Amino acid sequence: MSIFDTFRIAASGLTAQRLRMDIASSNIANAQSTRNATGTGPYAPQSAVFQAEPLAGSTLEGSLHGIGGSGAGLSGLSGAAPGVAATAIVTPNRPPLRVYDPTHPDADVNGFVFYPDVDIAAEMADMMGAARSYGLNATVTSSIKQVAIAAIDIGRG
Repeated sequence: MSIFDTFRIAASGLTAQRLRMDIASSNIANAQSTRNATGTGPYAPQSAVFQAEPLAGSTLEGSLHGIGGSGAGLSGLSGAAPGVAATAIVTPNRPPLRVYDPTHPDADVNGFVFYPDVDIAAEMADMMGAARSYGLNATVTSSIKQVAIAAIDIGRG
């Protein structure tokens, strides 16, 4: 595994966590939206689906044997450094919340308004987790940059 593989892995984590924060913030911002973009119903909360994915141009050849002797437990990773990628953005199958408010402009004939089923506390917890993961990936990037600079300095000396 090269130093560039480490950069690629951390960069894929940064991208994934940024998407996770974007989706959570969109869900929070639209928690009271009674109309979606087409005006056909309430906003539909979303979530991202992530999957480990080999990164193009990277390799783990020779480095698996240094972990656990023969690469035990890492057989699915041979050949490419694993990163993370969003494979889909899905809308969970949760029905909208029905609230009685006959004065609301979007109330139906019975006086009910439909709001998206967004759990603000769960979205905030997800956003905090994503922010923490983003920070950790940024720390890895910073650390590997310092290692690369030190290696260059050693080569000059």
